[in-house]
Amino acid sequence: MFRSPVGRLLLGFAGLCLFYFLGVALRQLFGSCVDIRNASTETVRDVSVKVESGGKIYDVPNLASGDHRRIYVRPQAKSQITLKITDGTNRPRDIMVFDGAQPGDCGISMVTIQPGHSTVSEEFHHPVCWKSWLEFM
Repeated sequence: MFRSPVGRLLLGFAGLCLFYFLGVALRQLFGSCVDIRNASTETVRDVSVKVESGGKIYDVPNLASGDHRRIYVRPQAKSQITLKITDGTNRPRDIMVFDGAQPGDCGISMVTIQPGHSTVSEEFHHPVCWKSWLEFM
């Protein structure tokens, strides 16, 4: 169809753009992301992510030391999102990871469970998921 090098180059560029924007649209459908990293030396058990409005709970397998999980949540209305864990001393803990996640939001909350039973949580909100397919890695 396209025999000239310029035509092939343009066709390849158009295909790459289509692939990228398909990734943006797909990532947008997944909602907000809770990225959980266990940097402690203990296994964290009974891990779940709860959307406060609507009450949906996403169960996560136990996180061994060094493990990492991503959970995508889609709140029905503006909502707080809480991470519930049981730490190495059998103490249940609730950690607020999103103060105000919204439907259609492309936010990400990066939660790090650190040694000494402390946590660090950073939340970012983006109207559009421009990282496309890279957000899934």
